[in-house]
Amino acid sequence: MKTQGGNRVILIYTCISLLVLSLSLSSLGNAAELFEERIPLTIDEFDSAEGHLRLGVDFFLTGELDVAIDEFREAAHQKPDYTDAYHNLGVTLAKSGDLTGAISAWKEGERLDPEAVSLRYSLSALVAYNYGVSLARAGKMEEAMNEWQAALRIQPQFPESHYALGLGFLARQNPTVAMVHIQSALSLAPDWVQAHVALGRAHYESHEYDLARTAWKKALELKPGEARTHANLGLLAVQEGNFQEAIEYSRQAIALQPDLVSAQFNLGVALLAKGEEQASMDAFEYALVLDTRLTTARLLIGVVWSRKGDWARAAHSWRVALQQDPFGSETFWLHDNLGMALTAMGHFQDATKEFQWVVEQRSEWPQGWSQLGLSLMSERRWREAVVALETAAERQPHWPHLHFMLGKAHAEKGELVLAVQAFREAVRIDSNFVDALFHLGIVLRAQNLVSEAVDPLRLAAEGGSREAQGLLASMYVNGNGIDRNVPLAMLWWSRSSRGSIPDTITRTAKHQLAQLRRRLYQHTFPLTEEQDVLTGFGLIRQDLETHAPLEVSTDSFRENAAFLGRVAAPRFALLWMIERALALDDSAQNILRGWYEQGVVEKFPHHHSSLEQYWVKAAKEGNQIACELMRTTMPQGKFHTVRQACQSLRD
Repeated sequence: MKTQGGNRVILIYTCISLLVLSLSLSSLGNAAELFEERIPLTIDEFDSAEGHLRLGVDFFLTGELDVAIDEFREAAHQKPDYTDAYHNLGVTLAKSGDLTGAISAWKEGERLDPEAVSLRYSLSALVAYNYGVSLARAGKMEEAMNEWQAALRIQPQFPESHYALGLGFLARQNPTVAMVHIQSALSLAPDWVQAHVALGRAHYESHEYDLARTAWKKALELKPGEARTHANLGLLAVQEGNFQEAIEYSRQAIALQPDLVSAQFNLGVALLAKGEEQASMDAFEYALVLDTRLTTARLLIGVVWSRKGDWARAAHSWRVALQQDPFGSETFWLHDNLGMALTAMGHFQDATKEFQWVVEQRSEWPQGWSQLGLSLMSERRWREAVVALETAAERQPHWPHLHFMLGKAHAEKGELVLAVQAFREAVRIDSNFVDALFHLGIVLRAQNLVSEAVDPLRLAAEGGSREAQGLLASMYVNGNGIDRNVPLAMLWWSRSSRGSIPDTITRTAKHQLAQLRRRLYQHTFPLTEEQDVLTGFGLIRQDLETHAPLEVSTDSFRENAAFLGRVAAPRFALLWMIERALALDDSAQNILRGWYEQGVVEKFPHHHSSLEQYWVKAAKEGNQIACELMRTTMPQGKFHTVRQACQSLRD
């Protein structure tokens, strides 16, 4: 605005901008931009009223309020009717906390020029607004909001009061009403960057994520270099699971403002979600350098260590967080995670204490009771474990794992009837719960209810439980409580032998099948038993056929060699063909011989080690073809390892 006195320099809007920053939610503008085009003072003007006024503005902008007040007072002293001097003096006094002096200065300015303030603000509305800001700075938000509402009653089109009320309602967690006021501010000042930012926050807190994104992107259009807006969009992307987008926005925010804690933290969250564990830890640790009180960062650093399998460091991170912030918002989860870390390290007594604290804080949370029950089971405190797991099951009755663990606890206490009930309930909820089926079968067998045990054991075996497969094989081969059935025993041995982990179950199954093949080659079976064994190997071949890798068959060496030449990983096809040969499939054995003697182009050479191991194994069992092949292809020094088996076959 201009008057006859020259360029007016009014600080009212500037004061509003800087004071609202104290609300810690947003600022109302960038005061420096209001004075970019001011003409430098000449020597003649330096000691004039306008010179003092403009010096006052400079000192105000640099935060030297006492000096600014002196300059504005000197301007008014030199020019008693200088309205701008009184307006700016009032603004500076209000900023310094002297509201009484500010009102007095504004009243003098209005007396000198009644129209000046009314060009934008009613003086009484402005006083109410500034008083509200002072109350907000003192932590009296309720009283501050009353003053801003009073300002709007006097002057309804007062954008700063609408905006301040919007921030106030956000602080009171009422984003719906906040939106109304912020939108009113934007209708009066459409290019107000921080109002768009605040509107985005209100939408975000109302879970209106698309609208929040629109508001924040508008803020970026108006001010692309606003780091916090980039950080907000990064937070929104994390919330929606768009982790790559979150990483990009967070890194843009950090490039603009490296010390922005929220951007560093959001970057860590997004990187952790994408599995980039070390990079996420770096981001969390930098966030902690910027703000050592950031407990959530310590919580997530512990999560990273736990994913790496380093439970000791995870526990240390969570303990440090609890020491620094024992009553914070993350305390519950820190205790819960610490309990899991202690369990993983085998410190069951300490873990139990953590989980007991957890259930004391949230007795309605079934997961806490479940964890407590498991920890008590690890301490072999079966009675207390049953109580904890029953409490968990009461709160989450449709959780099959709870009933399963409850069944195990009852079984350990010797309460087999109750164990059966619990396992049956777990299976009723989840008919494919393999471990529950297996344990149900075990407990029924322990009660001598073998006929009832067969079905759950069979279902567990069909579901992939190698323990059930091995047990069924033993039951069928010995006729233990069920009719003896050697072919079915062989089928279950075959399935349990395919485990990738070479444990006792796998080794036992392979040994039993090898013994059967050896006796077949040596013709030591009575006729009826031999027929049963041959039938069993037939069942195994049929079973393998249902699990054949795509395109693999036992038709011809040439076709299968061509197939292996096309696939990237022939190992599983090779293993399948070996299993077929061990099940006495002559075609499979012929194909393996061709692969061994000629190799497969670009996949493996002739005399490949895996194939040689098969042929050595077959020769040791007494396979005549294997003996002949090893005699002609193996070095004499190595052949002695299978000579005895082959010699006994000839004898």
